[in-house]
Amino acid sequence: MVDEEGKSSNSILHDGSYFATGSWYSSIVVKGDTALMMQPNGTALDMKLKFGEFGEADPDVAETTGQKFYDIKLSFCFGKEFTELGVVSEDRLRITTKNDIGLSVLDWMSEEEVATLEAKGDPIEAPPGPYKIQPDVLGKFLWITGGAGVGKSTSAQLLSKMHGYVYYEGDCFASCRNPYIPPDVQNPSLAQFLQKPLIGEGLEERREVCKRGNEMFGEMMAGGDYDKVKAEEYYEKMCEDIKRERKRIGGDWSIAGVTFGQDLRNFIRSKLGPDLVFVVLNMEMEDLKERIRIRHIREEGTVDILMVRFGSSRLK
Repeated sequence: MVDEEGKSSNSILHDGSYFATGSWYSSIVVKGDTALMMQPNGTALDMKLKFGEFGEADPDVAETTGQKFYDIKLSFCFGKEFTELGVVSEDRLRITTKNDIGLSVLDWMSEEEVATLEAKGDPIEAPPGPYKIQPDVLGKFLWITGGAGVGKSTSAQLLSKMHGYVYYEGDCFASCRNPYIPPDVQNPSLAQFLQKPLIGEGLEERREVCKRGNEMFGEMMAGGDYDKVKAEEYYEKMCEDIKRERKRIGGDWSIAGVTFGQDLRNFIRSKLGPDLVFVVLNMEMEDLKERIRIRHIREEGTVDILMVRFGSSRLK
């Protein structure tokens, strides 16, 4: 139960932590009409909360909550402003939204519940995955790259599903989640947000590197070029993880991850060795835009941003 001291006079929400299920962020920490949006990698973004009526709710949200209209708007900036609309439960302990993954809920938790939840996760030194452990067998070593939406994750997942490759999702490194996406999930690019966070010794060091990496990606979303120093620091840390995990698991490997040009790919190969083969995917512009639009169906602005900032023409 939440006592009266947990309530804010300026908000219809309770102050404290709302943990997210089915979202790319892990929680929001509310204080009045502002919040911090927390990610598994420790990055925090300022979030504004606005309460009122914001139009008809998505049918799935309306069916789940029994409410016909959105009554909360959550907004934050990552290169551009993003908004998420939701419905607050009558007891103010739950927020229900609809995002690219599907329905997402944020549930208020006590400090004790927060501490218990944060202690759960997959071990960073050996994240579990659906693969045969065969360290004496080092097979093919592929890194599938290209612009946003060209099918990096889909291709790596298909190799896993059809030929038994270990599929390592590079975006999971950035969010400090288990990188081994199951081979049978419907959309591997979005399934990464449902992967368990990593815990254990070495997590804080990785978080610091990923925070600086996220700064670089945010700068690119805002229109800047990538920072070579930050990029090399970030990819060197990822390569250390890939090299250690490949030695532990063995087998054929397919890594899905964006790379910013030939110079950075040469840098990565210098860390992972000459056996690494890059597979650079490309796609006709209109087909690419449609593919991204399907994935980000409710965020037309996101489509344009990804096309301009992370389109194939910038990553050759």
